[in-house]
Amino acid sequence: MWRQVLHQLWNQRRANAWLWAELAVVTTLLWYGVDLVYNYEGAAWQPKGYDTDGVFDLTVGAKPLEVIGDADNRRAGEDFAYLYNLLRDYPGVEEVCAYYGSIPYSDETQFEGYSPHSDSTRVVDCYIRYVTASYFRVFRLKPLAGRLDEERWTTGEYPVPVLMSADLADSLFRERNRADAVGKTCFNPYWLKAPKPVTNYRVMGVLPRHKLDDYQRYEPFIYLPAQPLFWQHIALRVAPEHVAGFAERFRRDMQPVFDRGIFYLDAVRSYADMKQAYDVQQGTTNYLNTVYAVAAFFLFNVFLCVFATFCYRTRKRRCEIALRMAMGSSRRGVMRHFLLEGLLLLGLAAVPALFVAFHLQLSDLTVHTLVDAGWGRFAACFLVALLLLALIIVLGIGYPACRAMKVQPAEALHDE
Repeated sequence: MWRQVLHQLWNQRRANAWLWAELAVVTTLLWYGVDLVYNYEGAAWQPKGYDTDGVFDLTVGAKPLEVIGDADNRRAGEDFAYLYNLLRDYPGVEEVCAYYGSIPYSDETQFEGYSPHSDSTRVVDCYIRYVTASYFRVFRLKPLAGRLDEERWTTGEYPVPVLMSADLADSLFRERNRADAVGKTCFNPYWLKAPKPVTNYRVMGVLPRHKLDDYQRYEPFIYLPAQPLFWQHIALRVAPEHVAGFAERFRRDMQPVFDRGIFYLDAVRSYADMKQAYDVQQGTTNYLNTVYAVAAFFLFNVFLCVFATFCYRTRKRRCEIALRMAMGSSRRGVMRHFLLEGLLLLGLAAVPALFVAFHLQLSDLTVHTLVDAGWGRFAACFLVALLLLALIIVLGIGYPACRAMKVQPAEALHDE
């Protein structure tokens, strides 16, 4: 059958040349569109390095100075500790932690630099987050190397224990094996001129790669110990069966309880809501909607173009289908022949399309703002483009061919 199909393609080479050129151009353009979508969806599929599903962010506000007294101010630490410990007993709450610094899905960030003691001239900037030991249970963070020792996770420990992301560990220590970074020390050069500089930090563990937003690149990240203070964020991990409606229930039940001393309950939001609001605020939602609308419109036009071409081409060959069936070919055999012919034509068109796409990739003309333009990505996107076109070709050949097979061979030959 392969030899027969190739022979027929060669006999109809003048008509097939235009179709071959059309498929080559469409394949290249479709690959570029799929690659553009992958740049954003690929970034969204990448793990952030921590799990925010079922986690709620709680902020406690302070009342205006005009309505609080000196006694309330003196009792602020005790009041906050009471409220913080009270959260553990709320129905549905599995874990509680306090943290501040770089907050996901917000504009709250802290950025500092660290240097290894082995090379003080190399400073690596990174995001910083101060957390209590329970933070790693709330966000389900498990080190790739080393382990968290909660008893030593205190600000009084020296050298100060830290956990850092793989990007920061790789940039600081440049070890082939990340486990070798555990136990190494670094320092913050910006603290050297402080009255009480903290110059030594010891790596307790190396965490997975981190980013602050789904549509961002991975960035170096470091975690330092902190004590629960009332100006921090509080994170609550809620059991899955209690997530629905948790924020409304919590505010209704705990609003009067948090009206204590200088404090009041400011906001309680799920990380899913924070992500949605942040994407709208940054314009990410509108931008992605525009990109996907353009990509969908282009794909629809490709579908109409290729489907109509193969549909018209197959309908014109009703006589050939009837003749093959009159000579004893089965419906399955005829369908297999036409599908093989169309897919083989697509395979031949993929050769120049692959050549052009390869040089577009080499020329750095693709969009890779969020995900690196690696050859794995290139192969995956090109394969998806070919599969989409193959599906369209199968539909464009299969539908008119099935209709033509229902016509009696004698009638089809007579019409011809």
